[in-house]
Amino acid sequence: MKKVRLLYICEAMGGGVRRHLLDIIENIDLGSYDIHLIYGKNRADKIFLNSLPSLKQKGIYLYELKELDREISLKKDSKALIKIIKIINSINPDIVHCHSSKAGALGRAAAYLCGVKNIIYTPHAYMAQSPNLSHKKMKFYVGLEKLFSKITKVTINVSEGERQFALQNGIVTTNNSTVIYNGISIKDKYKKIRKNNRIIIGTVARLSEQKDPITFYNIAKNIVSKYDSVDFRYVGDGPFYEILKNKIEKDNLQKRIQLVGFKNNISDELAEFDIFITTSLYEGMPYALIEALSEGLPIVGTNVTGNNEIIFENINGYLFNIKDVNGAVQILEFLINNPEKIKSLGEQSYKIYIEKFTIEKMIEKLEKTYEQFRRR
Repeated sequence: MKKVRLLYICEAMGGGVRRHLLDIIENIDLGSYDIHLIYGKNRADKIFLNSLPSLKQKGIYLYELKELDREISLKKDSKALIKIIKIINSINPDIVHCHSSKAGALGRAAAYLCGVKNIIYTPHAYMAQSPNLSHKKMKFYVGLEKLFSKITKVTINVSEGERQFALQNGIVTTNNSTVIYNGISIKDKYKKIRKNNRIIIGTVARLSEQKDPITFYNIAKNIVSKYDSVDFRYVGDGPFYEILKNKIEKDNLQKRIQLVGFKNNISDELAEFDIFITTSLYEGMPYALIEALSEGLPIVGTNVTGNNEIIFENINGYLFNIKDVNGAVQILEFLINNPEKIKSLGEQSYKIYIEKFTIEKMIEKLEKTYEQFRRR
């Protein structure tokens, strides 16, 4: 059977989006697909850059576009669009699959102009979902998504909440959208071995406005002032790193609230945690939470899209409203004072992971979506 020529386009080659694409490439049937990848380098993280030699060795065709950048620039975006069009014309792909907002706009426009019939889009959380946007900006981003949806064969949302947002705002229909959860490779069942009596509460997230690290800090500061046996860790880097570092140093809490920085292998960090916390303002389907499930951790998180399809109230964790420091503190105090609850919630997390969030399930559903277009 002839291979399907599949072109991925992505500007945001870092964090969860990078993880998603690399996991697909590592696990998809390369005997059935010729994989091409157009990527932007400006936001590519170390993990992606270090993976380039192995991707080439696997036979993946790579195209780096320095003009493919997050910021809106008529000059850069025009150059990127022209280059993407040239690449598409040289490849003649059967499917173009665009990931995240910027590639979703430029990539879909280029594919349409080149006459590609099968255009797929995965937003990884819509910009319009941000609660910090003004009503005017929210409407602008929704309008753009509606426009590009007209040339999109199918939108793959990574959570049901993300899809419902798109349906409610007229971005997609039930006929041209589907949900495929992110998944990670199955691990051996977690073995939580406590080294001492200290409780570690932590998160893995980019230090950005979306992840709301200031609320994380305010929660942590409140808890450590009351409990000598509890410490906090934040794994990740980003624009808020220095801001958070200065707050911690100003309050002399370096030993109790630790900024770990970027780590290649977050499993090693999660193995040290007793409770996972997330303070995100909005999400698609966060990989860090799926990793937390796989490590058998109870999760305390904001009640936003994505999070609320991973965290089930009083089953494997608890939800609180965005920026609700007091609500999060009350939940954490309950868990700190009830260690048996930490254990039982964690056991349920691992069960949920096995049932819903394995890489095998993700790839199976994705290949079924692609196969629709092979037959056509």
